[in-house]
Amino acid sequence: MKRFATLIMFIAFSGLAIAQPDSTPPSVDSILDRFVQALGGHAALENVTSMVFTGDLNISDLKTTGKTTEYFKYPDHFAFVAEIPGYGTVRTVYDGKTAWNADPKGGMSEISGPELSDISRRSDIHWNLKLKEFYPGLKVIGREKVNDKDAWALDATVDTWTYRLYFDTASGLLVRFDTDTNKPAGKSSVLIGDYRHIGNVHFSFVASMTSANGGWSRQLTEVKFNVPIDDSVFARPLNPTDSGGAASEKPQN
Repeated sequence: MKRFATLIMFIAFSGLAIAQPDSTPPSVDSILDRFVQALGGHAALENVTSMVFTGDLNISDLKTTGKTTEYFKYPDHFAFVAEIPGYGTVRTVYDGKTAWNADPKGGMSEISGPELSDISRRSDIHWNLKLKEFYPGLKVIGREKVNDKDAWALDATVDTWTYRLYFDTASGLLVRFDTDTNKPAGKSSVLIGDYRHIGNVHFSFVASMTSANGGWSRQLTEVKFNVPIDDSVFARPLNPTDSGGAASEKPQN
């Protein structure tokens, strides 16, 4: 449960422009700039200061389903909450400094090392605008196929972890995100799709992850931007063995 809760976070904001039509690899800056434009532009993305989205989760290896709610609050607060029937509530939270996983059977566990660095980057609500900053040394590897479509592959290694980002050559959108911790069974791949317009922002509603340790798929049912989120959503549980805690939006005035 800890692993899927952490890994699903990786794609939480990846939904948020059109690559070069020929076979000559474009520059990293060109790919990233066109990606931002495809998502709605710098100003539209920067205007998003909070996000709440809910969805349906399918964990095929465990033959179970669940409901997810994910919270992002400017600048870098994040909470993932999954309700799994017959198991309970699973959480992954980053409060801007520290991060932890909590579930009803394993209790609470701290996230540290490269995993903490990773979640701190992905918790930034403006992650899509900061890819070059967060993944220094990004380089274009070449053109590869993702779901039978051409995509430019960009590669970078940060804190011993290697990341590969795939941007569709026709739309410019991020369609796959791979992570390799460079440890046994440390590779995972997330497919990203079903982009829809939420106001002025193009946002992905579907993601699925595969890895040596299993996989999941998630279909969002609702996405809301710029809604008040209570700080208690990102608070540590008072009881270390308790996976619960508040998780709510503030009522609109």
